[in-house]
Order: sequence, then structure tokens, then C-alpha cells
Amino acid sequence: MALKEAVGRVHVPMPRAQAWEKLRDMTLADNYVPGVKAVRMDTAQREGVGASRTVFMENGTEMQETVEEWTDGHGFLIRLHKGDKVAMPIFKRFCFRYRIDDDGEGTVFSPAMIYETRFGPIGALLGLAIHKAFLGAVHDIGLAMREYYMTGNKVTPERLKQLKEEENA
Repeated sequence: MALKEAVGRVHVPMPRAQAWEKLRDMTLADNYVPGVKAVRMDTAQREGVGASRTVFMENGTEMQETVEEWTDGHGFLIRLHKGDKVAMPIFKRFCFRYRIDDDGEGTVFSPAMIYETRFGPIGALLGLAIHKAFLGAVHDIGLAMREYYMTGNKVTPERLKQLKEEENA
């Protein structure tokens, strides 16, 4: 089975260089990634390939995230794992890409969940349901990231709900 991608896209009304200064700080994810309670850097290296952090989720779980690709000024790809295993057993591979680009009027943020399921045809069927959920998740991450970058305020579940309602109004 090939890798699948669930990609979001949101405009951030600030120059890419300014957005990059925030994005490159891997300790800030708990301010805009729904469900993340805290972040701890696990390596002395704070950016670039090999930098690693642990994210602590509000539901009590935790997972490691290690940078596998780094494009200065544009983003990075992190592998989600627990030790040497994939973060969730259903996946053969599970990554998240943070990507920013110029869009002529600021920056476009394109968050993406990249994954490959296990278990053959059954995994492929599960993958269809997962894909829809992942599309919602990357959309929410994009909205919350824009809000955090523009205000500097941690995005609460209540605020994210408001942002989604405003978007749909």
C-alpha cells in the first residue's frame, strides 16, 4: 500500500519569514495543536534533522516526534513514534509535515498527515475512514496555528470551535 496524505491549507496574513520564526520553534505545538497538553524537547538539538520531542496528549497518551526532513524557511517532516515503533499500531508509517510557502499576500500553511496502514485490505478500509478524520484534524491545526501566530494566545477547544463557526458563517 502506498503512502497517503491528508493535507490542509490555510492563509496566514504574515510574511513567511515571520511565520518561520514561530514554526521552527518545536516547543510551541501545545499552543495550537488540538489535544496536545505539553511538549518536551528530548534532544539538545532544537531544530534540523534529528531533533526530537515528546508530545503529551490531553487524553494521557504520549508519543515521540523526530525530524526526518528539514527545509530551512519552509518546514519540516516529523516521524511520529514510540521508541523504535510507529506511534499507532495500525500504521506501518506515520508522519506529519509542517509546510509554509509564500502566497502573494502572506503565507500559506499546508499541514499534512502522511501515513501507510497495515493489515492489507482491512487496513485499506480503515484508512478510508481515517483519511476523513485526518482531513478534519489538519484543517483544525491550520486554523489554530493561524490564530496562535496572529494573537500569541494558546488556542483552547472553545476558541477553535468559535474559529470554525466563524469560518462557516
